[in-house]
Amino acid sequence: MIPLGVDGDAFVFSADERAALGIEADDLALLFLGRLSFHAKANPFPMYLELERAAAGRRVHLIQAGWFAHAGIERVFREAAARFCPSVRAVFVDGRDPDQCNRVWAAADVFTTLADNIQETFGLAPLEAMAAGLPVVVSDWDGYRETVREGVDGFRIPTLTPAPPLGTDLANRFETGADSYDSYCGGVSLVSAVDVAACAQAYSALFADRDLPMKMGACGRERVRDLFDWRVIIPQYQELWRDLAECRRADPEREPTSVPKVNPARPDPFAAFASYPTRQLSGTDTVRLAGEDQPEVLVQRWRHSLFAFAPQGLPGDEEIMAVLHQLDKTGPCK
Repeated sequence: MIPLGVDGDAFVFSADERAALGIEADDLALLFLGRLSFHAKANPFPMYLELERAAAGRRVHLIQAGWFAHAGIERVFREAAARFCPSVRAVFVDGRDPDQCNRVWAAADVFTTLADNIQETFGLAPLEAMAAGLPVVVSDWDGYRETVREGVDGFRIPTLTPAPPLGTDLANRFETGADSYDSYCGGVSLVSAVDVAACAQAYSALFADRDLPMKMGACGRERVRDLFDWRVIIPQYQELWRDLAECRRADPEREPTSVPKVNPARPDPFAAFASYPTRQLSGTDTVRLAGEDQPEVLVQRWRHSLFAFAPQGLPGDEEIMAVLHQLDKTGPCK
């Protein structure tokens, strides 16, 4: 496998950009960089919720560098940040501006992205963060697993999805045109979970020990230089091209030996993307209410615009309340 690469030299910064973003020397600055989309990239709710808990009186800044598809999505992001992490200063930056991107890379202490979307495959941003010498907190999701070493370059937060055939309805709605591709991806992300408790532990560990971020950042930068810099990647492609040229010279043309018997474009997403999460739900999993949240509080969160964008095929408020009250009454159950 030949991975994507980055230009490591482009992520070495000397200027101090923290003051330009209103960040003082002893403050903590976390950076998310990428498309700002809660249905097609990464839902920010786990990040917001656990940063609020991990901040615990510290002065913390969350820089979100990216772009919104439209004003409605921007409004949801800003309102959600104010609601779920009110003690964390939210800074939104245009990630399409190269100067702004350089500024936030140079200003950040920690990079984080909790992608939960099947459109997130390899993921260049964590590599760029490692090239910049930043420790990373990422979801344990698809390509992130191949680049970020748990406990070395940063932390990978466990993820969970349903197992097939529970995604058949999502696939069928997309196939028949009832859902757009955008809605399909959003529907799958709504039932993909990030371990919020592990996320809080990762943030807290990096906040509590000033040496740990520097150590992890140095490990990440070395990993990029050794494995993912274009100086390393391009020679691998050149060798591949030579091998393919030799194969074409030596072997006759051949036709495919079999034809797929199913539509390969519309499989159950939890079968097609089974390798993305840390694991999938099984019959041995136990469900319980977490923490001190009451059913009414959880339903209010569920109604938030971060989650209310794809109601089709999902339970309604009455059904959710019935399940939550039952769990509150009986405790954990399978």
